[in-house]
Amino acid sequence: MHVPDGFLSPAICVLMYAISIAFLIWSWRKARFTYSRSLAPLLAVSSAFVFAAQMINFPILYGTSGHLVGGTFLSVILGPYAAILSMTVVLMMQALFFADGGIFTFGANVFNMAVIGGLSFFLVRFLTKDPKRSGRLFLSIFITSLVSVVLGALACGLQIGFSPVFSEAGGVAVTVPAMLFWHVLIGLGEAAITATLISQLHRLQPTVLSGLAILRGKLE
Repeated sequence: MHVPDGFLSPAICVLMYAISIAFLIWSWRKARFTYSRSLAPLLAVSSAFVFAAQMINFPILYGTSGHLVGGTFLSVILGPYAAILSMTVVLMMQALFFADGGIFTFGANVFNMAVIGGLSFFLVRFLTKDPKRSGRLFLSIFITSLVSVVLGALACGLQIGFSPVFSEAGGVAVTVPAMLFWHVLIGLGEAAITATLISQLHRLQPTVLSGLAILRGKLE
């Protein structure tokens, strides 16, 4: 899902930068008043996990790639605001040091993975009426993780398809179906992994789930 430089038009790059920066400012302001200092070690560990998971890429379309995203995982572990910031740091490291995603397209990549992934927390909160019920929690996280991956792929397909570079190749009529087809499959795998990991952490070490604490109203 990382979009390299040269794939998006300048107008789309500027637009996605503006949208992503607005969300980052909002997340930073909310995070400052929401989380305690004890969040820092957990943020570092969870970010490292997602960083490693995202380095496993599968080629999809015209040089783009598919991979595990980890947005919903981070949102439940850290909460929505820290998840957006954490994923942005991961994407920045990948773009600067591993050429995984471009600099000009960085805003688009942040929106597709960090913003959509972090905001998926609110779908988990909507679906999870009682966080203490492990079955309900598993299903909510499974559905949300799948939806967040598909929405990120849809956004990516639209951004690429509406760029002039791909107009002769069919535009969105080609890019959107191609991105959605593969990312539905990837999303099912990610949903199963994410729901299983969160459910086990909830059972064995519930205190590390700051996002779950927000679900219970303990951090807001």
